[in-house]
Amino acid sequence: MTRGKLAVCALASIALFSATAQAEELKIGALYPITGGGAVYGVPAMEGHRMAVEEVNAAGGINGMKVVSIERDSKLNPAEAAAAAKEMITKDGVKLIIGGLSSAVGLAISEVAKQEKVVYIATIPKTIQLTTSKLHEYVFRTSSHTDFGGDAIAQIVKQLGGKKICDIQLDYAFGHDLAEGIEKGLKRHAPDVEKVLDLRAKLGATDYNVLITQLLGSDCDIVTSGLWGSHFVNFAQQAKPFGFFQQKKYVTDGELGSHEIAGKMGKDYPENVWSNAYELWYDSSVPAHKEFHAKLEKRFGKKETPMWPVLSWTGVKFYAAAANKAGSIDSDKVAQALEGLTIETPVGPRTIDPKTHQADTGQFWGPMVLKSGAEYRVMDPVTYIPAKIAE
Repeated sequence: MTRGKLAVCALASIALFSATAQAEELKIGALYPITGGGAVYGVPAMEGHRMAVEEVNAAGGINGMKVVSIERDSKLNPAEAAAAAKEMITKDGVKLIIGGLSSAVGLAISEVAKQEKVVYIATIPKTIQLTTSKLHEYVFRTSSHTDFGGDAIAQIVKQLGGKKICDIQLDYAFGHDLAEGIEKGLKRHAPDVEKVLDLRAKLGATDYNVLITQLLGSDCDIVTSGLWGSHFVNFAQQAKPFGFFQQKKYVTDGELGSHEIAGKMGKDYPENVWSNAYELWYDSSVPAHKEFHAKLEKRFGKKETPMWPVLSWTGVKFYAAAANKAGSIDSDKVAQALEGLTIETPVGPRTIDPKTHQADTGQFWGPMVLKSGAEYRVMDPVTYIPAKIAE
């Protein structure tokens, strides 16, 4: 054989090898806010995502293919997130979009997934719309939703003996839907409780003084809310000098039980706050949690690990289980396999409802207390409220 023919054969072999190697890779797209105001949640969520991908690959990948994660910063902006999702699907060739944080971002990503016929697993967005009015065959949610959160808040309001409530929410899908969820929950659990004030703050707001004045001027004994992240931090810092948290009990679906917020605020975290979390580093009620936390502790270099990794981890594991079950990465087949699927997680088993595409993801709820000698508040007692509308 001539040198020329040998060279042609060698090039053909290299091309064939490259094509085979490429075919053995499965690209999935991860969208979380890793800069700006949402980074306090997005950065640890992305780390949980990476941990799950590493575990899936260590176990043989998905249908024998190595999972490659294509990561983008959603910037907590619906338009940015939608553009990134579109690019990951059409240019990068991802077979899954996973993530999101705010409900507005989740809805924007979901619309792209619908148009492109690619599975989207919403791991954090909580607007009820994703699994009701905006439900489609390719969207699935593994986080909780606003009706579950509203129902849990109503149960706590009843336990606290509330008579009148004020409600303060962010003025976008999550806030609107949570307010409705709370009203529905109160009708079930505490129909005699009266709502005396409804307030809305702009997403990204930093000045809450006018709203705080209105709340203090009302005669409600409990304030219900969904302020999350820096929104709550700013609100609390501005409200504390007025003795707000001595006058009002504050019950919120903002995941303020997470160490991302409790640890950051330290002793500045106010009293009389009842909140929620998906996972607590100090609560190992499920045996698998100890192993999960040990891995997180190693990755973050401290025992007080963040909460959001469990959500992103669970989303990746759901997709892997579904694709392996289907024996395919075809979106229609994976979507069908996700319906009714159950997996084990560090906080207990999770099942996706075949009709609503909603996972039965409950949350831990309780008062945030400062224990002797501690630098930050913890939830105590910890009560798990399951993902069901209690009657």
